[in-house]
Amino acid sequence: MHELHYSPSELKELYEAPRHFKALLYGLIGYKLDILEKQAKKGGATSWQS
Repeated sequence: MHELHYSPSELKELYEAPRHFKALLYGLIGYKLDILEKQAKKGGATSWQS
């Protein structure tokens, strides 16, 4: 599993980001998680770098 490391200033920057940017970012994260879930169900190898 890939572990992400963020500094407190980076997390604060995301927290204070414009609402539209956060909506896009969270949507992309959700989409990527759905793809990874489908790949895992198929038994395929997953790559966090793609």
